[in-house]
Amino acid sequence: MTESVGIWNELVRLAVEGYNAGSLGIAAAIADQDGAIMAKGRNQLSDSLDSCNKIKMTSIAHAEMNALNNLPPERQHDRSLTLFTTVEPCPMCLGAVAMSSIRKIVIGSADPYAGSIRLLAKDDYLTKKGISAVFVGGRAEEICYALHYLSLRRYVRPNHVIFDQVRSRYPAYTKKLDELIDSQQLTLDGPIEALQLMKLLD
Repeated sequence: MTESVGIWNELVRLAVEGYNAGSLGIAAAIADQDGAIMAKGRNQLSDSLDSCNKIKMTSIAHAEMNALNNLPPERQHDRSLTLFTTVEPCPMCLGAVAMSSIRKIVIGSADPYAGSIRLLAKDDYLTKKGISAVFVGGRAEEICYALHYLSLRRYVRPNHVIFDQVRSRYPAYTKKLDELIDSQQLTLDGPIEALQLMKLLD
C-alpha cells in the first residue's frame, strides 16, 4: 500500500460506501502515470444510492464496468492508464478492460472463484492484447479481501462453493474475520467504517 496510497484510500472509501449501501464492497479506479484518478466506480448491484456510478441496480453494475464507463471521452484511447481494483476482475470486467485501451491492472485481492486474470495467459485474444496484471499484497490485500469477504458473508448463501475457495486462498485472513464476526466486533447487519475495520485487522 506504499505506492499509490491516495488511490487505495479512495478505493477503500468507495468499497465501504458500496457495502454500507447494500451492494458488494468492491471498488475500482483508473489513474494516470502520476497517480491522478481519471475515473472511478464501485459495485452497485443492489442499491440505488446517488454515487459516482451511472450503471446501477443491474447485473453489470460492477466496479470496473462503472470505472470504465466513467472515463472521460478524451482519455478513452490512452494506453498509459492503469486500472486499480480491490478484487480480481470477473470475466465480464476483464473482457471490458480488453475492449478498452487500458493495458495494466493492479489488483487488491484475488478472487479464486470468479477472478479471471488467469485467462490473460490462456485465451489467444486476451494474450494478444498485452495486458499486464499485478497483485499488490500486504496491507492493501488484507483490507480489500476483508471488504470482499464481509460482502460475501452477507450476500451469498453459506454453503456456496466460493467460501471453500476463498478460505483456501486466504486462510489466515478468513480466520481472523470469522473470529471478529463471531465475537460481534464486526457485524454483517449494520454499517462499517473504514478506520474501524483497519483497527480491527491490526
